[in-house]
Amino acid sequence: MAMAKQAVNSSDALTIGAHVRKLRKRQKMTLERLSELTGISVSSLSRIENTQLGMSLEKVELLARAFGASPEELVSRSLGDGVEPVATLPVAPQLIVDRARKRRERQDREISTKYLFEDSPRRALECMSCTIQAISIWDSEFLRHPGEKIIYVMAGDAIVYCQGKPPTILETSDALYMDAYVWHSFVAVNSRPVELLVTYFHGPESRQGLLETRSFTPESWAALQAD
Repeated sequence: MAMAKQAVNSSDALTIGAHVRKLRKRQKMTLERLSELTGISVSSLSRIENTQLGMSLEKVELLARAFGASPEELVSRSLGDGVEPVATLPVAPQLIVDRARKRRERQDREISTKYLFEDSPRRALECMSCTIQAISIWDSEFLRHPGEKIIYVMAGDAIVYCQGKPPTILETSDALYMDAYVWHSFVAVNSRPVELLVTYFHGPESRQGLLETRSFTPESWAALQAD
């Protein structure tokens, strides 16, 4: 019997998103492969699994087909499979003060980082202040990871290389939003270091440490951009 043509309600979408992640890992399928099978972008799939994006009936049908199931099976098994919720609310609201004098500074190549709220494990956001030196972008370390990211420039100017986009200059007080699972790197534009405030969603996959790093050359970056 065909499913009624209506959107999946928000509470069910949370459970289905967790079940999609469970099925994908059970079938040893990458997000990139699932994207190829469904036509849903990698960033949207990541947001579905991390309960950041609602589920339309069309997406349910595409995902079910990719897993070799019917839409009814995907929904019914999700709601009755005992999938653990992606996030649970704490018993009482949290109010946490992060003291500047207690932050630990980490130096990694051209980046000096201080993590905010590092000792608060229940938070859903990762936040850090970064000071980045002026080096060649090709000497920097490129990253990609689960979770959308917002960068705010506190001081200085930065150049941003982001997969699928041309290089972008950010000036003091500029802000940038970046989708999940895209290769990116920042360096200071001139001899003055740039200071950034970086925040990104700390979803279930982020907690598993699925942070990737690599270096690019002008040629390998151009090849990635051409894909």
